[in-house]
Amino acid sequence: MNLDGVAVVTEIIEILTAGITGIATGIGSGLKNLVENIFFTTNGDTSVMSTFGIMVCVFAGISLAIGLSRLIVHWLSSLGGSRV
Repeated sequence: MNLDGVAVVTEIIEILTAGITGIATGIGSGLKNLVENIFFTTNGDTSVMSTFGIMVCVFAGISLAIGLSRLIVHWLSSLGGSRV
């Protein structure tokens, strides 16, 4: 079997990208399973959000509301200021 330089480099790149693709697929499916186990519970045929998932959503909403309110108040208070 006679391989030139281009064929060797092509084979090396295919091996590396296949490994990276396999690792990324494994990490993605693992994270998907982790999130499903943390945030959802299964009752028969239906999946409902777990208590932990509900609490995370509630506190994320509160944090978002406070953060946006602070930005709006800061923006409104800076409207009358002069730039020197």
